This record gives sequence, C-alpha cells and structure tokens, in this order.
Amino acid sequence: MPSPSSGPLPLSLCDFALPIFCNGLGSLLHILEEARKFAQKQGLNADDVYAQARLIEDQLPLGFQVQNAVQTVMINLGRMKGRQRNIDNPFDKFDKTFEEMEMRVSMAQVEVRKVMEEHTDTRDEELIDIRAGGRPLKVTVREAVQLHGIPNFLFHITTAYSILRAKGVPLGKADFILGFVGLAM
Repeated sequence: MPSPSSGPLPLSLCDFALPIFCNGLGSLLHILEEARKFAQKQGLNADDVYAQARLIEDQLPLGFQVQNAVQTVMINLGRMKGRQRNIDNPFDKFDKTFEEMEMRVSMAQVEVRKVMEEHTDTRDEELIDIRAGGRPLKVTVREAVQLHGIPNFLFHITTAYSILRAKGVPLGKADFILGFVGLAM
C-alpha cells in the first residue's frame, strides 16, 4: 500500500472509462425501458410515439441518439484495445424500434463487460487520428477516449433522455444518474 505522501495511484484508462461506458449504457437501457412501459400504460406504441421523436426539427431522432451512443462506446473500445472497429454509418440507417434499440444497448454492455474482465493493457499513449467537429486531429488514445469519446457518449445519452422527457415520459434525474452508480431502478 502506498504511503499517504506518495499520492493517489494513477488510474488506468480501462479503470476510468469502462465503468462510465458500462453504467452509462445501463442508464440508457433503463431510460428506454421506462419509456416503453410508460407508453404501454398510456395505450401507446413506443415505436410510433418515441423512436422518431426529436427535440427540434434539425436534430436527429431518438433512434440515432441511441445508435450513436453505442457506436461511440464500440469505437472507443476498439481504440483502447488497438483494434479498428467496423461501424455502421449512423446517418444511413438507425434503429426504429425499442426492441432494436434495447438489443443494441444490451449487446454493447455485454461487450464492455468482457473488456472489463480481460482488463489487459491498453495503448493509452499511442497516437491515433480522429475527427472532431469535422476536423482531423492527432491525439493519444487516452485523449481520444477521455476528451472526445466520453463527452460524445454522454451527449447522446443525455439527448436521448431529453427527447423522452420532452415527450412526457416521467423520467427524473435519478433515472439518469442511478444507472451510473449501478443502481438503475
């Protein structure tokens, strides 16, 4: 055990990022399940009412937000493990049903858990090329995950939450936050 004067142990990229991705996916899955249940109680079809819903006309719909959140996780897992991920173009075709969205999120969560169990070294300091805001950047894997991947992931799950909230789904802060601490209700 390090002495108090030696400072905190450095946190590996896996230790930092993977719980955010795994628990964030849990939060997203919980939010989707709550929306589906609410629609059923109202006698509505969640696919018809929510899947194509948007906050504003020029923003992409819920299905895109879910798909892009998951793809962001998968891209960053690939970066961390040194494997390029083949991904769908999220602008081409995105999930249109809650079954598809929930399956996509569940499968990604399983993949993150596998990587968490392996917990092998990542290539944190290796330089890679990414695009951010339409511009090419050369950054380390750590920078790509921490400064681009995680914020992008959080943006899309927050947007998914906000779309459903704006459509009247009775979600609260706890529905969003508790997934991050592994306590989705």
